[in-house]
Amino acid sequence: MSRSRAVPILSALALGAAFVAGCSSSKTSTSSSTSASSSTTAAPSGTVVNVVVSDTSGLDGPETLTVDKASVAGGDDITFVVKNTGTIDHEMLVLKTSLAFDALPVVDCGDPPVACGGSDTADKTDEAGNIGETGDPNLKPGDTRTFTIKAADIPAGGYALVCNIAQHYQKGMRAAFKVT
Repeated sequence: MSRSRAVPILSALALGAAFVAGCSSSKTSTSSSTSASSSTTAAPSGTVVNVVVSDTSGLDGPETLTVDKASVAGGDDITFVVKNTGTIDHEMLVLKTSLAFDALPVVDCGDPPVACGGSDTADKTDEAGNIGETGDPNLKPGDTRTFTIKAADIPAGGYALVCNIAQHYQKGMRAAFKVT
């Protein structure tokens, strides 16, 4: 083949290779982005509060509810990211209250105690001030759930974050929370 015919053919091949490489690179980027977005949830807006609910041996040991921010500024939506690192099911509720977080009234869930999880002393806090929660079903060990409370629904004031499964509040699953 003569040199004059080879140059246009090689140029065309180089252009084609560059085009394919460009498409391939673009496709990989899009695929990676799509894959990442399908495996994660959208970034929450406003303030994010991380909560860990846990226990060491179910109702036979201590139970905890820890929060990374005990106080946040008002005016923004608040997104709670709740992770269960314990061995049994848990939940988390946000209760509006003027009482201390560890002095909430405890109510009897009724008879039979099966209505509250099967415990003989099936007690829970009153949920009258509930403005947000992880919802049903309860969080299984290892689960994480996210929920957002709109700024208009969480005014300045005192709140209690609690696990309100029977006996969990009494076992220590509570924390103070304040919106300023």
